Amino acid sequence: MARLSPRWHHANSAIKVVRPVSGRWESLALLLAALAVIASVAGYMMLRPQKAGPPTPLSWQVRSFDGLGAVDQAIHSALLPAGEEIIWFNNDTGGWITLEHAQKILLPPFYRDAFWKTNGEVHWQLILPGTHQPHAASGDQHVDAPVTPPDQTANKVSQATQGQGATVYYGSAGRAPGQSAYLLVIGHAHAGVMWANQATIWVHRDPNAPYPGIVKPESLVGDGWRQVIPYNGASEVERVKGTQP
Repeated sequence: MARLSPRWHHANSAIKVVRPVSGRWESLALLLAALAVIASVAGYMMLRPQKAGPPTPLSWQVRSFDGLGAVDQAIHSALLPAGEEIIWFNNDTGGWITLEHAQKILLPPFYRDAFWKTNGEVHWQLILPGTHQPHAASGDQHVDAPVTPPDQTANKVSQATQGQGATVYYGSAGRAPGQSAYLLVIGHAHAGVMWANQATIWVHRDPNAPYPGIVKPESLVGDGWRQVIPYNGASEVERVKGTQP
């Protein structure tokens, strides 16, 4: 085998590794950057808002999501679309869905079917705007159910404070344990051809609570009624995204 030439051997022995002068500073900068990232993440985890729950109701409100019993939730879930149906009916015809008509169009929770029986057989009355009296032909009488007469003390002043009138569907005398009394209040106002209807739902712990003489919110609160705050999927999305308190 041929031997390496002395020149080649001398060239290999002359190779040297030169370390960069700034090497230790680069390592220190990298370490500091890593520490800054860790500190930033830790600070965000500590300072970020805690997971927000559903909106906190006021003392005179109750959340439909977790503030109602099973039967009350069922009635409330039926009253929500019923209120929309009643409003559309009024916009189209200028009248209100009577309890007799509710039987014909199978409109829960007024329609007396298995749902009505399962959820306490609530006795419903329709009180027309400004009258404070149940509709003459209520069509929702059932045997041995106590009928609570409306409060007769409402005077002309209280009726005048109803804006341009409120239509109320009043439910009471439910037989299910822990059941409430119910009000579906549809505020009604119109000016020329412009109509404005808005439905709110109220519950009272006493299933036999009498019909209130005045259905303005402050009067209902004073009589022990609580407004039900709907909580739906859209509200949950807004809460998760942080756009809802």
